[in-house]
Amino acid sequence: MTKVAFVTGGSSGFGRGFALGLAREGYRVAVVARRRASLDDVADEIRAGGGSALVCCCDVTDPDQVREAIARTEAEFGPVDLLIANAGASAMTRPEQLDASDVVALMSVNFFGVLYAVEGVLPSMLERGRGHIVAIGSLAGYGGLPLTAAYSASKGALHNFMESLRVDLRRTGVDVTMITPGYVHSEFTAKNKHSMPLVVELDDAVARMLRAIHARKRHYMFPWQLATLVWMGQVFPSAVYDWVVSRHRRDKHE
Repeated sequence: MTKVAFVTGGSSGFGRGFALGLAREGYRVAVVARRRASLDDVADEIRAGGGSALVCCCDVTDPDQVREAIARTEAEFGPVDLLIANAGASAMTRPEQLDASDVVALMSVNFFGVLYAVEGVLPSMLERGRGHIVAIGSLAGYGGLPLTAAYSASKGALHNFMESLRVDLRRTGVDVTMITPGYVHSEFTAKNKHSMPLVVELDDAVARMLRAIHARKRHYMFPWQLATLVWMGQVFPSAVYDWVVSRHRRDKHE
């Protein structure tokens, strides 16, 4: 039986890679994002390769639009077997220019955008006793990094939500995977002016994440060297952590 994937942030970067990779594996893929022209390009590439694609022009911060996109997918392709909640945004948070509305806007994409998609697909998955929910987070969610208070907080909230969800869905047939990459060369990181240690190329990153998804891993962090440093940061004394990450802040100002 052909499976159905619903991929948010599907117009570029990780999402485009997921959509193309899953289509090659025989999935019917709903590609979801705001940029219609870019979505059409991805869908055309899928169809040119003999696959099936559905374009859903959708703002993930609008729950009604997300519900409508899921309803269209179910009507045209069938129930969603695999959700990859990949849509995300990033922005600097400077203490001297702190604006709560900027923080809310980032949370709306990185956390609530995932929540609305999960809410939309979960009832059908539970009813059928099968399904897979995947969220794309960031290693930044494990600690407050310089000038990324809103971004780190949004990814931290996502990690905790997905971890609780995974525990609650045990023995239901619905699997949950949390993927937390480090730096990856992409449109998303192209604007970064600071150093990106152990950066991974986009195609390599997508291939790694798809392998983790197909293995139904509970959690996948990469690259392992950076993931290990992040883990160690959780047990460092606060003074050591502050000193290490403050050096990264100086890089941001260079």
